Amino acid sequence: MMLGLMLFNCSDDNSSTIVTESGTSSILGEWNGTMIYPSTEYQYTFTFDNVNFNVFSEIYNGVEYDSITGSGTYTIDNNPEIRPVLGLFEGVVTGAADGYARMAEKSAASLLHLGPGLGNGFANIHNAKKARSPMLNIVGDHATYHLKHNAPLTSDLDNLAKSASDWVGRATSSNDLCDLGNTAWQKANAFPGQVSTLIVSADSAWGNFDSKIPAPLEKLDPESIDESQIKKSCEILQKDNSILFIGGKFLNEECVTLAAKISSKTGCRLVTDTFVSRIRRGEGLPIIEQVPYFAESAAEFLKNTSGIVFIGSRPPVSFFAYPDKESFLTPKSSEILILSTPEQDGLYALKALVDESDGKEITKSLLQSKIEDMPMTGDLSIDNLGLLIANLMPEESIVSDEAATSSFLVTPQALKAKPHDWLTLTGGSIGQGLPLAVGAAIAKPDRPVITLHGDGGAMYTIQALWSQARENLNITNIIFANNSYEILKIELSRVGAIKTGKRADSMLSLDNPPLDWMSLSKSMGVPCYEPKEVEDFIKIFSSAVKEPGPTTIVVHI
Repeated sequence: MMLGLMLFNCSDDNSSTIVTESGTSSILGEWNGTMIYPSTEYQYTFTFDNVNFNVFSEIYNGVEYDSITGSGTYTIDNNPEIRPVLGLFEGVVTGAADGYARMAEKSAASLLHLGPGLGNGFANIHNAKKARSPMLNIVGDHATYHLKHNAPLTSDLDNLAKSASDWVGRATSSNDLCDLGNTAWQKANAFPGQVSTLIVSADSAWGNFDSKIPAPLEKLDPESIDESQIKKSCEILQKDNSILFIGGKFLNEECVTLAAKISSKTGCRLVTDTFVSRIRRGEGLPIIEQVPYFAESAAEFLKNTSGIVFIGSRPPVSFFAYPDKESFLTPKSSEILILSTPEQDGLYALKALVDESDGKEITKSLLQSKIEDMPMTGDLSIDNLGLLIANLMPEESIVSDEAATSSFLVTPQALKAKPHDWLTLTGGSIGQGLPLAVGAAIAKPDRPVITLHGDGGAMYTIQALWSQARENLNITNIIFANNSYEILKIELSRVGAIKTGKRADSMLSLDNPPLDWMSLSKSMGVPCYEPKEVEDFIKIFSSAVKEPGPTTIVVHI
């Protein structure tokens, strides 16, 4: 049996509860709150504050526990501050954890079932790692004494976890579970965010706890920058054709505003990566250019650059390698200075550059203008769809973008929408957009979430629609249905496969049989619409973003 479970904090005091439940290898909850561990005689209650792990009380609770199994009645039902979210595939769970982390700026806990369960969630764990999202994966494993029998679901779990995690720990007894849980939470939430995986042997749940309570671990703050490089950075930015390249966790409103003050004073361009975990943008906000996707376009974009100062990012490389094309996109003649790595204090670096450059005001031309009016009638073409979405998006929308080829045409218009947050496919592994929206909507229930998704990628984690309906989340899913993996067709031609035959073409086609989106969406409890005219889209979309619960809108292009 393979299920995934995502657990979120839903209490008013920003705490959550973790309960170990007898007979399972599962730790239920977010590592930020209270943990109840039933022993043979006592209920041990530990309290967490952020990453601090402190003893709150040791209470004799009067419950009779079996001396062998340590069984008790403390389950998730006794702790309403935990919000469990069920995903019908582990990739939905790990994608949701990523979306939650990007918007809540802290980790939830994913609960995965042994090695194959972790494998099912691997793609979106990879995306989360590239986004530097704080993620805590709790993965059950067979009991320690059972592993030698090579039972079903036995795997090389530790090495699988290491390939997509920044930290991996394994609890083999009740006594080391607290220490490792403490460390797992700290590592996951270390700046700027890491993937932390705690493997829990089943017998950890029913063994006796007779160890000491672990001491609190210190919060891991950003690393300091080299302040001797601030003056040099400012000198580079004052040159003609220079770039301030910002990324990672430094694309929020405070950071892009500081960057705009630097640009106004020095004349440098403001640039970020092709794919970002989260960027604040929209009308009246500073314009941050993004490096184009295709390598030759990116090279042209960066051509003649005299120097680049990086904050929260590193020099860009092409998505894939191509024959006779450079992988490293920055001109060799450019002076490169990494003032702040993604792990360092980029906010401090930006403030220091503002002071060094004496940047006080923001040039009006650096701020995003208002979107032009949208069409009110006509065919629903890809050309006008961006204008429609941009005009109709409510202020403070959250957009989960995995529209691939359609995004190239739609998202430039959306830059001018009312202020919003935009989340993208950071790791390149498709099937992220729908579950990412789940986590974002749970993290920010007062904000509408809009998903832009290609039809092929959506089928990877289509089960996310069911979770959206189950949780009654305000998510508007826009599916761009071109009945093919169009981006793969483009990439195939770019490596020299100019001519293909029917058999090769069929491997990138989704029209035999065609996907019935109306039936797919409705079967999972999400109403679905297929507007053909502009008037229909305006009516459906305007209603969907305002009403509670999810909606799917399919646009055939």
